[in-house]
Amino acid sequence: MSDTRIGQFDGKPLVYDRSAPSHYGVGGVPTKPYINAEFAKQCEKCFAELFSFMDKHAGLVVESILTGGVSRAGMGTSLHHKNRAFDLDAFLFADGSNWVATTFPQRPQLYLGIEAILRRHFGTVLSYDYNAAHRDHFHFDNGTNVGFKQSAKSHVIFIQNVLTFVYQIPAGRDGVWGPETEREVTALRKQLEIGPFSTKSNWLEFLSTAAKAAFELEAGKVGDLEPLEPLVCECCGRPF
Repeated sequence: MSDTRIGQFDGKPLVYDRSAPSHYGVGGVPTKPYINAEFAKQCEKCFAELFSFMDKHAGLVVESILTGGVSRAGMGTSLHHKNRAFDLDAFLFADGSNWVATTFPQRPQLYLGIEAILRRHFGTVLSYDYNAAHRDHFHFDNGTNVGFKQSAKSHVIFIQNVLTFVYQIPAGRDGVWGPETEREVTALRKQLEIGPFSTKSNWLEFLSTAAKAAFELEAGKVGDLEPLEPLVCECCGRPF
């Protein structure tokens, strides 16, 4: 499919914030990059859903999307070279505040709420804990299908972070799907009444549920969240 030039998503302008070191996360220059047309449709749908969630559950109204870019110069083989990848650095909000990708340690709930919605639309999402190269931006592309994969480090570290920072379930955050992570995820699924993540519809439902909970925590709506009751093993009666 052909490329098209896009300067906004869901009515929010794209701003290139890598034009100067001082611009990162706070401003920059308007940009209208070439984007693969099908990927652009996916981005439009994703950002529209994300902004609706953020407004409804966190009271945050996005005014601008700050990006590190879409395309790459040269004849490389990455999806950036094919205009099918997006680097998300930050959002500017209507109240004058902002969110920046580097603030995961300070604002994990907001970060994970954003990540959850990105994962509803894109199979590949690389984030702060994936590796050092992605601590200052989200990378997402449409090179893989949406769906949970136990073998994917980026998927597992997201799950472990959601357990830890959204549902307050202490979890190892190593990106490895082991017995402990499986036990904790199984217990959480039962509490949320969501089936196995191997079914795409269950995975999407979990992402929406986690995003809502994360944004409400960011907004300080702790009292609005239904507490999760401790689960016990049916065999021995011990808590999970």
